Amino acid sequence: MNYLLAVTFCALFGVWPLTAQGRNPNQRIVSDRPIADKNPFGSPDDVAAGHRVFLGRCAICHGQNGEGGVGVNLTTGQYRKGGSDSQLFRTIQNGIPGSEMPGTRQVDAEIWRLVAYVKSLGAAGATEKAHGDARAGRTVYEAKGCSQCHVVGQEGGILGPELSEIGFRRSLAYLRDSVVNPDADIPIKYLAVAVVTSGGERISGTRINEDDYSIQIRDMRGNLRSFMKTSVSEIQHPKQSLMPSYKTALSATELDDLVAYLSSLRGEGTTEEKRR
Repeated sequence: MNYLLAVTFCALFGVWPLTAQGRNPNQRIVSDRPIADKNPFGSPDDVAAGHRVFLGRCAICHGQNGEGGVGVNLTTGQYRKGGSDSQLFRTIQNGIPGSEMPGTRQVDAEIWRLVAYVKSLGAAGATEKAHGDARAGRTVYEAKGCSQCHVVGQEGGILGPELSEIGFRRSLAYLRDSVVNPDADIPIKYLAVAVVTSGGERISGTRINEDDYSIQIRDMRGNLRSFMKTSVSEIQHPKQSLMPSYKTALSATELDDLVAYLSSLRGEGTTEEKRR
């Protein structure tokens, strides 16, 4: 690929290679050079520019509106590495060791504009409060058997995503939607699969791994199962989540309480744990 074509491609798709001068593309970037305490790029135009950069580089992990995904929810105004302008700058610039958050080689102005946009998300969502009662929501969670598939702390099943810090990673709107319409956004690690054996047995679960010769799944009881493709008659990939919708199974109050409980789950020392 010639230089002009490469530059055009990167500009269009927001992808800038990190391999220049022989650098490892997976190398974590760390910088401690002095930076301003206050964001020098905080105008409405800077926020809009930061939004565009966010959509191209950050939304794949943090969600289109910062509501969370692989990365944490950015709409709460709470950040693990601090929420000052300079702390957010460092987090974006250097990434977070031990996590999937990488560093970046963006110029300072782009990083500051990202900081401006991220803080605008936090300002908009910081006052957002769950309407329900988290304690009552825990009772709903237990009564509906959610722990059969989800882990909170050290308790629960592993068929569905872990929820120990789901309130830190997801917005209230996302949590509500995931309860009433779980098909809307299915995490890739929890895609449903059904294997029909040559004897006619149908085993449903989540796909762990698949290649040209075999498939490994976790069945509905949480057991790992492996099948050679020569021994199965069909492999189905349903578009629906294994989690049922609770749209009609919960009253409006129960739904509010359940969302409040999920929102309280923020890892070690969660809000709900502190209340007990």
